[in-house]
Amino acid sequence: MWNHRVANGEIWGLLPVLLFSGNYKYSLDEKSRLIIPAKFREILTADGIDKLYIVKGDSHLFVFPFPVFLELSEKLKSWDFTKEANQDYVRLFFSDAFEVTPDRQGRIALRKDMCEEIGIEREAIIIGVLNRMEIWSPDTWKTFREASSLRGFSANFNLNSQS
Repeated sequence: MWNHRVANGEIWGLLPVLLFSGNYKYSLDEKSRLIIPAKFREILTADGIDKLYIVKGDSHLFVFPFPVFLELSEKLKSWDFTKEANQDYVRLFFSDAFEVTPDRQGRIALRKDMCEEIGIEREAIIIGVLNRMEIWSPDTWKTFREASSLRGFSANFNLNSQS
C-alpha cells in the first residue's frame, strides 16, 4: 500500500505504508549473513522494495527500507547545521550507513565490525518497529526487555482520544 507524500502543502510522491512487527531469532552464517523474516520479506516484496540501509544505533542496528531511508535523509537535511551536535549526529549516522539487498534466500550481509560493536556473535534478534527493522544481540535485547515496560504506552496513548 502506498500513500502520498506531502511537502510544503504539495503532493510530490508516493511512499509505501510499511508496518513491521514481531521479533525473530536467527543464526548468522560464517559470512555474517542474517535472514530477513519471511513476513518482513513479504511486506518489502509487496511494495517493490529491494534495497535496505543499515545504520548503527547505540545498542543495535537499524534496518531502513530504501524509501524510509530517503524520507529520513530529507528530514535530516532540514536540521540547523550551524549547531555542532546536529553536524556530529548526521556525520556519524551517514558514515556508518550502508546499502544491502537481500539475496535469493532473503539474507542480508552485516558488517562484522558493527556486529562486534553491538555484541552480535552467532545469533541475532530481528524485530519489526513500525516502518523499520532493528537487529539486536540476544543478550542486549533480553536486558532491554527486562528493563522496559509499556508504562510509557499507557501514559501516552488514550484509546478514547479523538485527536
